Amino acid sequence: MSRRHRAWVALYALDLGQWARPDVLRLNNVTEEDLAEFEASWMQLRCRNIDRAA
Repeated sequence: MSRRHRAWVALYALDLGQWARPDVLRLNNVTEEDLAEFEASWMQLRCRNIDRAA
């Protein structure tokens, strides 16, 4: 999986709030910098998925 996709998975996991942040980062092999880099594209993806569900 690409770094972008791993960051998106981590962002979804963090959004659910069920896991500790360090664990999410470690399990998805991403850094805080990766999350920051891909957060905007994740938000766009997330909003697009919400629009489709409506």
